[in-house]
Formats: sequence, structure tokens, C-alpha cells
Amino acid sequence: MLLVHHFSLSHITGVTVMIAEILRLFPATGEGRADYLSFSGTPTDFTRELDKKHSDATSIIGINLHIEVQWEFSLALLEWCQARCIPVWVYIHDYWPHHFDNVAAVVEMGAKLLASTEFLKDSLAADGYSAEVVTVGVPIPEALPPVHPSPRRTIPMIFASSGRLTPRKRFYDIASAFREAALENGAMLYLRLLPSHVFDNREDAEQMRLIEKEIPEDSKETGRVRLDRVPSAGAFDYTPYFAYVCSSAYEGFSMSPIESAYSGCPPLMSDIPAHKVIAQTLFGDRADDFLYPLGDTNALARMMRDEAATERRRQFIAAHSTEIRATIKKRWSLATTAKLLAETGRMKPIAGNGLFAEPSDILSHNCRA
Repeated sequence: MLLVHHFSLSHITGVTVMIAEILRLFPATGEGRADYLSFSGTPTDFTRELDKKHSDATSIIGINLHIEVQWEFSLALLEWCQARCIPVWVYIHDYWPHHFDNVAAVVEMGAKLLASTEFLKDSLAADGYSAEVVTVGVPIPEALPPVHPSPRRTIPMIFASSGRLTPRKRFYDIASAFREAALENGAMLYLRLLPSHVFDNREDAEQMRLIEKEIPEDSKETGRVRLDRVPSAGAFDYTPYFAYVCSSAYEGFSMSPIESAYSGCPPLMSDIPAHKVIAQTLFGDRADDFLYPLGDTNALARMMRDEAATERRRQFIAAHSTEIRATIKKRWSLATTAKLLAETGRMKPIAGNGLFAEPSDILSHNCRA
């Protein structure tokens, strides 16, 4: 079988790090190959490349084949599978209202849907699409130093966030809350702002304008607020930061707060469904300490001030680091994701969900008459 991510992004983002790790782990399951099918030619050229390199594929799982980026190549891949009676699944990590028609097209072409979270499964179901969950996770570092409560002020008081310049990330909320918090003692805000990859340069520039509007001139001049437009060479490192802020209005699956908590850096999160699951899973009855109402910059500012004064969230994570890391490894392990994808590709039912128990179930639906 073949696991496919059919386009590569030019910069490191959370999703590309996660997908790269799934692709790396997948061959170790012993069930097939994994590949980027990044292609700059025409869909016809792409089909020829599939015939040349992947004619022996017995099943294919494509990651985010419904995304508008290189959509024409998704269609070419699905048509190629349909013509050859190759079972195909689309593993969905993001689902937005504007993806409705694309998902309808992949389903019409015989693909079955996999969702990376229960939230995405429910979102798809609300639009009439059936999907099974294959839990996704986060890249877990091979080794991290033990997490200890920091003596006061030994960690620079830097509030950080990172992500693409899409409106749903609401970076301007973070800048506004930092200004309202009026923190002293050398407190700083660091925002790593990557190109959206989805919107054009004008829309990216508009997001930058909204962010910069919330930053006082003296903060720009002194570097108290730093806006970094240059992606790092690897995954985001949370260990230098006092707290990590995730202000998103929507996430199908939110990687950064999980990675942040694993590193011992307290995540301050908007109270969207994806973040609530993280807070409740990792922090139990202290979950509300890590959540603030979406868009409420006053509440986020109060949370920043409270953490700056008490460090109680950091101390809680340090005191429970063993349990938190064990939970992340058990619940959000990408090795488990790779294994479940392999089981799906063999058309064996994953416990409890009955995914294509018989090959004929999908072949009869997927082949052209």
C-alpha cells in the first residue's frame, strides 16, 4: 500500500512536521511505502509518474487530498485509483465550509474518509459525510530534560506563539492582550508568523497590519514585541519561553499546546473544542486555568498577568510532568497513527469501527462500471 501526501510546503509548519513524521514512521509498520507526490507538471504528467513509480500499489491513503492546494492533482490521483480499482482513503486533518464541494467530489469518486479527531468526524457528519477516526498526534522529541519548577525569573518572561498568517489564528488578539497586560520586568512577546500558503500576499499583509496595529510604537522600537517572519530550520522549540499562547478560533487538531505542555511550557489557550480536549486530558480539574474565552483579550491579559505573578501553571506542569508526558505518548503518538493507517490500508477492521472488513466492500464502490 502507499501513504501519500501529495504536496510539500515551502516552509516548516506544524502540519508539515507532523506529516513528515507519519511518512517516516509508516514504512516501519511493514505494510508499504510512504511518499510525497509533489509535482510541478500537468495532471497528465502526474498520472504518468504514478504509472512509472506506483503501479504496484494495492491501496492508497492520501492525506488532505481535499485541500484546495494542488486540487487538480488530487483529482488526477483519485481518477487513477478509480480506473485501476485501487481502494483509496482520504485522511482529513482540516475541514472548513469551503472544503464541502471538494469532499463531495472525493466521495463521489469512491474515496472513503478518515478523520484525525472526533471533532473533525463530527464536523464532517454535520455536513452529511461519514468518516472513521484514526487518531493523529504530535512529533515527540527523543529526549527532553526533566521539567522542574523554575526559580522565579530564571526563565525569560517571553510569551510566544507561532503559526501561519490565517485569520483563524487571531495573532492580533495575542498582541492586544500583551499590550493590555502591561507586564513589567523585561516581559516580551515573540510571534513567529509564517506565510499562510492559502491566501495571497495581500491577505497576509492585511493580517500583519492588524497585528502591528495592536503593538505600541515603543514596543516595536525596543524589541519588547518581536515579529519574526523567517521560519526556523526545524520544529518550534518551546523550552526558551515562559508561556505559549494559542488564540485560534478554529483548529481541527491543535498540535502546539500539546507540544508546549510536553516541553514544560504552559499553554494559554482559547476555549475552542480542540483546546478544551487538550486541557481536560492533560490538566484534569485544572483545565479552566489554561483556557480563556475566544476573542476575550481582557481575559487573556489577566491570564498573562497571573502567570507572570505566580507561575502556577508552569509549576503545575512541572509537578505533573511524568503523567502529562505519559498521557501524550499514549494518546497522541504518531507511531500509533502510522500503525492504524497501515491496518486501514490492509482493509482490516480497526477495533470497533468495521472499516471495510471485506475487500469487495470498497472495490465494488470504487471501480468504474
